[in-house]
This record gives sequence, structure tokens and C-alpha cells, in this order.
Amino acid sequence: MRTIGITLAVAVMCLTTVCGDSMDAQGTASGNVVLYFSGTRATGSFDSTFALSGQLTIDDAIVAFSAAGWARGAGSGDTVTLDLDAQATFAATGSTEAGERISVQGGLTLSGLTAGASGSSGSGMGEFYATIFIAERVYRVRGDAEGSASGGFVVPKDPYSMELAGDGLFHLSGELTLIVSPEAADDASTDSSATSPEEVSHQQAVDSVLDDLPWDTATWPEALLAELLEILTNVVDVAEVNESSPVAD
Repeated sequence: MRTIGITLAVAVMCLTTVCGDSMDAQGTASGNVVLYFSGTRATGSFDSTFALSGQLTIDDAIVAFSAAGWARGAGSGDTVTLDLDAQATFAATGSTEAGERISVQGGLTLSGLTAGASGSSGSGMGEFYATIFIAERVYRVRGDAEGSASGGFVVPKDPYSMELAGDGLFHLSGELTLIVSPEAADDASTDSSATSPEEVSHQQAVDSVLDDLPWDTATWPEALLAELLEILTNVVDVAEVNESSPVAD
């Protein structure tokens, strides 16, 4: 995955909570789920296109946006009920109604997705956490995630698996925290006691994200968690979709 070298090291020294600022967005996904079975457990992975549209509320102003990119992840559950818990990463780039470039990148967890004998359908609830890059500002947003999916079985590429093709709908809503802004950077540059961005390592920025995630990272596959941390701290090129996917075949 090619990334644009924008690290959030500055976030460690200029974290600012903006009360009342929020995001409310609807997402759609279309792709395939591959399921494997072992004993009484089922594990799965999925890869899909992803579109996100909605609005940010910043300083009482409404900022409408639309973006597109990818979503992918993994899940596990019971082979009898086929109730699945899923973890996913997503990245979408687009523009605001005013023409500003925006990137929304992060992850989510959902519980309660199910698969039946002739297809899959269900809805789940969970949490999401994302970074929003817009103009010269960077926000973090965390909140509630709701999702539903439906689809049907298709001929699998791997004969030892089951494969489904379908669509998903998501609702993401949460509070914004401003972590990087031109004003904060100017203040830091004139404060002789402030830590410079060069002195704050990328690992410290990653550690700050880990401390703030709303879920137990031990439940995430290692490769998927690594991708989550990468997209939370760097703007990614959403055009390069599958080659670096941690859940690709």
C-alpha cells in the first residue's frame, strides 16, 4: 500500500477535544465473503468496494461529503448458528460539497451477522474508530456502528470453502476530536517548551491510537490490526486496493 507521508506525530502534542462536533454517515459495501470451517468454528474474510456519504458538524456548520474506496476484514463464529463477529478496515476518499478533498480511514467491529442455509443476512451493532483528513485539518472520530448484510452463496474459488456475494449497509455516528490544525501547529512552533514533530516518533503516534481504540485489539487478526494502525496514521491511496490486502487470497 502506497502511503502519502503524513504522520500524526503532531497529534501527541496538540490533542484538542471539540465539544459538539460530530460525524453522521451512511456506508454501502459490495463484495465477497469466504468462509472456512474447523470443528464447531467458522472463520471468514471479506473484501469489498465501499462508499461513504454523510455530514460533519464542525463549529455548528454542516459539512456534507461523499467518498469511495474499499472495506475488508475478517470474522469468526459458531458453525451451528453461523453467528459471526466481524472486524473490518475501510478507507474512502472524496470531496466535500464545497470541493475540499476528504479522506475517511479507520476500522469497525460488528456482532450478530448470520449466515443461513441458502444465503446470508443479518444485522449487527458495534463500534468504529476513524481518522478524517480534510483540508489542513485532521480529526479522529469514534462512535457507534450499525450494519446489515444480505447475499447468496456462489461457486467458491477454493473448493474447501464456502463463498458468498452480497451487499452491506452501514451507519456510522460519533464525536469528532481535532488533533491537527494549522493554528495548533503555529502555536506549537512558537512555544519553546513544546516537543517538535521530529522528536515525536511514529511509534508514539501509534501508541496513542492503541490507547484510544474502543475495543480489545487482541480480538483482531495481527495483519488486519497492523493495517488499521497504518491507515489511522497515514493517508492511503485507495486506488491500490487488493495487492496489499491482509485478507487477500
